[in-house]
Amino acid sequence: MKNDIITKVNTLFASYSKLLPDFSLCVVCNTKTIKTQADIMSTEYFSENEFEEIVSLFSSLNMEMEFFLNEDDFIRFIVNKQSLRHLVVYNAAQSGRGAGRKSLIPAFCNFYKIPCTGSNAYVVSLCRHKYHVNKLLSTASFSVPSSWLYINGIQDKNTPNENQKVILKPVYESASIGINNSSVIQYSNNKKILETIYKKQLSLEQPIMLQQFIEGFEVEIPVLSYNGVVIAFPPVGISINDIQLLGDLILNYELVYFDRYQFYDFTANSAFNGKLVQVAREATLFLGIEGLGRIDFRIQPNGNFYITDVSTNPHFVTHSSVHYAFQLNNLQSSDIATAIICCALSKL
Repeated sequence: MKNDIITKVNTLFASYSKLLPDFSLCVVCNTKTIKTQADIMSTEYFSENEFEEIVSLFSSLNMEMEFFLNEDDFIRFIVNKQSLRHLVVYNAAQSGRGAGRKSLIPAFCNFYKIPCTGSNAYVVSLCRHKYHVNKLLSTASFSVPSSWLYINGIQDKNTPNENQKVILKPVYESASIGINNSSVIQYSNNKKILETIYKKQLSLEQPIMLQQFIEGFEVEIPVLSYNGVVIAFPPVGISINDIQLLGDLILNYELVYFDRYQFYDFTANSAFNGKLVQVAREATLFLGIEGLGRIDFRIQPNGNFYITDVSTNPHFVTHSSVHYAFQLNNLQSSDIATAIICCALSKL
């Protein structure tokens, strides 16, 4: 498996890395400040250390670089620039609220015909809507947990079964934003439970998805997608306090914010890794994810697995399943940056 991954990554590099010296790289991202650290939505912003790591990784490409810590500065730079030839953009910016907040830069770059990392504006917005992704995948016969949409009440014709265990997820967020230990509940159509869900909707200012809770393992599969080719890495397991079979444990906001969870090689524990990887590859193609992405699963002890989340722009700093997967496959940290930019240049 490792040799196969290395071969596929090297094929990507052979096709596009020769273009790197001819391009200047614009890095557009948001960083945590004293102000944003008080904002629960800032989990996905880079800390100072993470930003320095991003700078170091992209510096290994030996490209001319410009850094922008907000979308406004980048847009002004592009609008006032005389020539837009030989620019490529790495985008991790997501100011604002809602499903479309990460789509501004991809849409803007598409308008100006500038290659940009990651998926197009439509796919980025789509994949930020957990409920829509769940229903699309279900319609296409992917295995996903049963899910219900709550907007001032459950909008689906059916509701969860009485006493069914569900997890309450804010529809537009990732990085466990809005998830805490009280997010897993026994559903009941009574006033107390419905008030709990309604209060979560109000506090997070967005719809809530009630999702069938899957007890078991949690794994993440990083993917690289370009020109119809998907390189799906072997699954990376998530452990909490060194517990691998999580059961009813979850990655809540606090654990994610402070990196209080670990990664492990899930391939050592599973006889069906090939099926997981194949499903991740198929889901990536079905949703139209481009560049670096990630497909997340919960897996029951009996082997039944379910896609629980997807990401069009996963973190790839040292504490991430992407970084861990590259290491497991004898690839360097700098190879992550090369792969991300090569995928963007494949759009030319």
